[in-house]
Amino acid sequence: METDIPLKIEILSNGLDDPYRITSAREIVFIFQNIAKSDARIALYYSDTNDYIVTTLLNVDATGLWLKQDPLKSYDKRIIESKKLIFVSSHQHVKVQFATDRIRTATYQGQSAYFLPLPTSIHRLQRREYYRLITPVSDPLLCVIPDTHPEIWVDETEEHIHQVTIMDISGGGVGLTCAEQDILLIPGQTYRNCKIDLREIGEFSATIEVKNLALLSVPSGEIIRRAGCEFKNLDGASTIMLQRYVTAMQRTREML
Repeated sequence: METDIPLKIEILSNGLDDPYRITSAREIVFIFQNIAKSDARIALYYSDTNDYIVTTLLNVDATGLWLKQDPLKSYDKRIIESKKLIFVSSHQHVKVQFATDRIRTATYQGQSAYFLPLPTSIHRLQRREYYRLITPVSDPLLCVIPDTHPEIWVDETEEHIHQVTIMDISGGGVGLTCAEQDILLIPGQTYRNCKIDLREIGEFSATIEVKNLALLSVPSGEIIRRAGCEFKNLDGASTIMLQRYVTAMQRTREML
């Protein structure tokens, strides 16, 4: 079972450009399938109050979701008659939420259940905490940093472009690593127009700020620099690309 996160309702944007909004039916089904497998808790809020029940997801397919039901409870009739329901759960430590006005009683493998049609969109709320994805060691992502501060680079090139290996990436930032003699990343320094190629997902540009820097010794005796960097004012399109890349990599690893 996943580590519990607070299943409180988040105030959401109704805009189509909301970076936390997922509209792909395939991705939505995949996320709910993982919620069912992990036996994650689900809070189902009903009516116009803060009343809710805690339940689990029994199954999901392209038509909808089956939630565990306790028909003997007094709140069952209120849930069925509710004009607004909000589903809140978690997927890989990230809150998942959507609203619906359609629910009915059903059975799943002989068990009493609530059935909700598959939502046309959901929100994965990565506002405060970001899932950090460790990138493949054999074929890592690269961050291409323009030489806008030539005085801080140790090894200059004709193109004044520096490729730095990405060790991990999330919606909040990246972990960069390089040999000690290759580059000097300064805590507090901002680097603009850095390009990151997410392979099949696409490429985006970002401004990064170095938040911390450490020197590490590897078994070969070489000293490497490890910089924790934060994305600054990342636009919605780039955020969506990052979310899709992280989700695709998670899906691939779970299939192995």
